[in-house]
Amino acid sequence: MDRAYQGHFADGLLARGVRQEVSGWPPSARGFVPVGCRWVVERTFAWLDFFPRLVMDYEYTPESHAAWILWVNVTLCLNRLS
Repeated sequence: MDRAYQGHFADGLLARGVRQEVSGWPPSARGFVPVGCRWVVERTFAWLDFFPRLVMDYEYTPESHAAWILWVNVTLCLNRLS
């Protein structure tokens, strides 16, 4: 996770028994350096930003939002096949 999620969020994770790992750059890094697998998550969020329904929280239930995320992933996969 990013360093911004330390504090109350990290305490809540520890209370639930979830271990966290804070990623960071190597001390000798200059410029852009991809850190661990975090770039995969950031890339995925960038892909999801192309769908306006997911940018704002329009859904009333978590199940509806999860269905839209599934639909967007199906759309992305089908676009890559064509």
